[in-house]
Amino acid sequence: MMMQSLTTEQWLERLHTDGLRPSMQELMYYRTKLPAFARHQRQLPASSQSGALLSKTRGRGMEFDEVRHYQPGDDVRSIDWRVTARTGKAHTKLYREEKDRPVYIVVDLALTQLFGSQLLFKSVQACHLASALAWQTLQRGDKVGGIISNGWLQKEYKPSLQHKSVMHFLRGLLEIHQDSFVRWQQQSAPHVAPLSDSIEHLTHLVKPGSLINLISDFEHLDNSSLEQLARLNTRSSVRTFKLYDPMEQTLPEGYSSQPLSVHDGERQAMVNLNNVRQRRDYQQQATNELTRLSERFKHYRLPMTLVSSAVALEQQWPELR
Repeated sequence: MMMQSLTTEQWLERLHTDGLRPSMQELMYYRTKLPAFARHQRQLPASSQSGALLSKTRGRGMEFDEVRHYQPGDDVRSIDWRVTARTGKAHTKLYREEKDRPVYIVVDLALTQLFGSQLLFKSVQACHLASALAWQTLQRGDKVGGIISNGWLQKEYKPSLQHKSVMHFLRGLLEIHQDSFVRWQQQSAPHVAPLSDSIEHLTHLVKPGSLINLISDFEHLDNSSLEQLARLNTRSSVRTFKLYDPMEQTLPEGYSSQPLSVHDGERQAMVNLNNVRQRRDYQQQATNELTRLSERFKHYRLPMTLVSSAVALEQQWPELR
């Protein structure tokens, strides 16, 4: 059976998901998909600041190795003044080239992400993407770390080459998504700017030469956060993935005289699907908002890739590189 011919129900069964809440089984699913993704790893982007798969050695820095006695010809800028002052003899810091690149996966699970009209909630697709990137990074021999936040809870994971570290990261996704899901069911009041908190924390965490994957719907994104990302992008590589649902862009044509209640985790609205003018105005406003967001990212020279919650991730993967 061709993947394109699968029904929504068949895709849900294939992905081991109900589309509402992720499970460990479905996140582990992407570990088995790495061979299918491998061909995309060999394709480098045209620009060093865009695209999903960058050169493994780009941006590598030097990390501290050891201290030894100063020798004639050593760079005086490498003198360790603390050790020199403590011992009374000049010592030099030695560095070695980093062999593995730190890769950070930052996942925003704000309540606005708990929306979906066809296959998955945006939040579930965000978890799928984070899992796929984590397994791919580990297979490539780079360190995996990241930040997961929903505005109430935040978890930080230091970059590591260990399989168990990826498992800890995946469990963090499940835990914070569950917290978001409960708050969504209870219609909890929205928390302030979870994404800006993660980005602020990221600026103090990331080492030069790292790769940053930022996954969000960017409903809570201010210019200050964009400026911080732009600064990070000058010494590391930043990729952004915007989660969206087709219904956020275009309302379906309806056949009911009763208005449809739509809730995105924070705001609720009543829409009449039979009202052609309302559907047209809705689509125009959504198009304008997406255009403005794209222009803001271009202004700060940040690449943005759209990821639909209505299509299985593996069907979109060629467009995510």
